[in-house]
Amino acid sequence: MRSRRSWLRVPDAGAPLTLVCLPHAGAGASSFARWPALLGTDVRVVRVQLPGREEVADEPPVRRVAEAVAGLGPEVARLALTGPVALYGHSMGALVAYELARALEAVGLPPVHLAVSGRRAPHLPRRFPLLHLLPDAELLAGLDAMARTPDGPPPPVRTPAGRRYALRVARADLELGETYAHRERPGLAVPVSAFVGEHDPAVDRAETLAWGRVTAGRFRARRLPGGHLLDDAARAALVAGLREDWAVLTDAAEVADGRPA
Repeated sequence: MRSRRSWLRVPDAGAPLTLVCLPHAGAGASSFARWPALLGTDVRVVRVQLPGREEVADEPPVRRVAEAVAGLGPEVARLALTGPVALYGHSMGALVAYELARALEAVGLPPVHLAVSGRRAPHLPRRFPLLHLLPDAELLAGLDAMARTPDGPPPPVRTPAGRRYALRVARADLELGETYAHRERPGLAVPVSAFVGEHDPAVDRAETLAWGRVTAGRFRARRLPGGHLLDDAARAALVAGLREDWAVLTDAAEVADGRPA
């Protein structure tokens, strides 16, 4: 039986919009540590901490999308009862964010926006062999290749403990993504934004544009500088794109309410 510790890191201060951020494979809530400063006081950044990483490394990691959504759904739904919630996920986090958006919509508490990056659309087939089944050395080499950019830093030097931690979490997260089976359903009513790095070796532009098929609402795709993992320039460009899209949502809500846009 899983611990009842919260999977969300919620700041004390509120804001007009809550953004729930889901990390990529192998990462934890600390990967969004810089986001509150980037987004300012009008956005409450809620960071997802799935079991098995960082301060909850003693817990078994989640290995299925459905399990992640079941754990996150009730907590995010409670946030949605108090004000508008947007979702953002990168890579593996994008897939969980998508299914979480579907779960929230099904209970009448849809997010106001879904943003994804570094992940092919959920209905597209996998182009690469299963990574989570690779031997340790090959898996680590594959993770390092995914993170590399033409002008980026060399792969990290891991201690034996760091190597064990990286393998345990990344293998479970990759299994979560690679065992996912998409079910064809009507499009979300939620607006969707999709982002992809210019040099991302894992996702191309066509796979990013295909996210438009998952929604009956507004869709926009953008390129980011860099590769698969977000550096400072990519993070700043993504946040700027989010703000543009949220401004459109605000205008649309004001028109619907009969207020001047």
